[in-house]
Amino acid sequence: MEAHSSRSNRYAQVETTLALFLVLLKAQVVHATWGKVQGYDWGPWMEMFHATYWFEPIPPVRIWGASYHPPLSYLIGRLICLIYPHEIEVSQINSTLAVVVAFFCVRQVLKRIGWLWTLPGLWLLYGGISVPVIVSVGVETTYDSWVLAWYMMALAASVGLFWNATSPTWWKNNRTARKVTWLGLVFAAGLLNKYTGLLAFALPFIVILVRRGFLAVVRESTAPITAIAISVLVVFPLYYERNYKTEGRWMPAAMDWQRRDDLRVAIEKRDAAPVAFVVNMLKYPLKTPKDPQAPVLDSFTHITWLHTWTKDWVLAAEPEPALTVSRKYSQWFAATLLAGTVWFVARFRRIDKEWRDVGWVLLLVTAIYCGLALSFGWKYPLWDWRVFKTKYMTPAVFFIPYATAIVFADKSVIAKLHGRLRFVEDLAFYALILFVALNHLLPVY
Repeated sequence: MEAHSSRSNRYAQVETTLALFLVLLKAQVVHATWGKVQGYDWGPWMEMFHATYWFEPIPPVRIWGASYHPPLSYLIGRLICLIYPHEIEVSQINSTLAVVVAFFCVRQVLKRIGWLWTLPGLWLLYGGISVPVIVSVGVETTYDSWVLAWYMMALAASVGLFWNATSPTWWKNNRTARKVTWLGLVFAAGLLNKYTGLLAFALPFIVILVRRGFLAVVRESTAPITAIAISVLVVFPLYYERNYKTEGRWMPAAMDWQRRDDLRVAIEKRDAAPVAFVVNMLKYPLKTPKDPQAPVLDSFTHITWLHTWTKDWVLAAEPEPALTVSRKYSQWFAATLLAGTVWFVARFRRIDKEWRDVGWVLLLVTAIYCGLALSFGWKYPLWDWRVFKTKYMTPAVFFIPYATAIVFADKSVIAKLHGRLRFVEDLAFYALILFVALNHLLPVY
């Protein structure tokens, strides 16, 4: 505990400065890309934005390519537009605001559990929010930036409520009842932004499961279920009137009608050899395209890993030296992710329980997102539409920096760092600062 306290005191002196530095770097990325459309979905997003206003009817589900999505990201953009009425720039401000919100939510989680002012905590927070795909999402014209924000807001609320056990009569405590209501509203906001907001429903149960086991999930389920019920009540009118009544489905997808024939042919090929189809999705191909920006579209492992570090060629050519840095990241973090995950699983008893539990939460979040992505790829195997984009699963990215710095949470390593190996910790800290600065100033994507 003494070593943990000394490290906390050490980093507490610089963390506030780092937070300000990070926000300024996000502003720099916006400035560098100001007025330049970014991302896969900027055209469909703009079509919907032009037709979406507060207190007016929402465009029908099938009218445009992205009109099947819920409207919240467009409506937030409308609020910004009241102050600065320039649409492309508004979309960039919108996305940057979302990523900054996500940053402070993760920061709140780490502060709540007492690991903010530690090297592993700083790597998770600042390294995670600086992974190239998240830096890119922060200036895209997209709804996916707010997917990350609402999810991390739900994570912060879930940790605040359920990190320690809740009372069986929680509703009698006004403060707890307000927190449950807030969690429900955050769930609703996520569902009003994109259908993947549904994944946040798992967060309270994940936190309870990791902290206190399966029986605790049963005992403490009333508060999470209440929050879910609140969110369902909020979103039900929109989902029922706009989706179910017109499409017969609560969450329709554009591929069902935009590429009906192509989808039918792709499904027939899938069903002809289902085992080979799944193996192909999961394997990392031995032969990859010569173009380092070209993903193997039917390989989940290849496309998601490449998109984490490198700009897809269909977006733009990634100039040097950014491309070289991206390729080095891909190689280096593949090794550190594998080694860190093995270290975490093999030596989890040597890791402080609070930090170990954070790791299990992040690992389960990653597993859920990967499982959903694979399920989506199974259902809609239209590879030319890049159904495995990493920007669809940005919360899963945070396990990478967690695994990168896990060695510095090992009790035996901590004991050594407190003495003669302090310079190793210093090197890791300065490597983090370089990683954050480089990815925003170059930027590497």
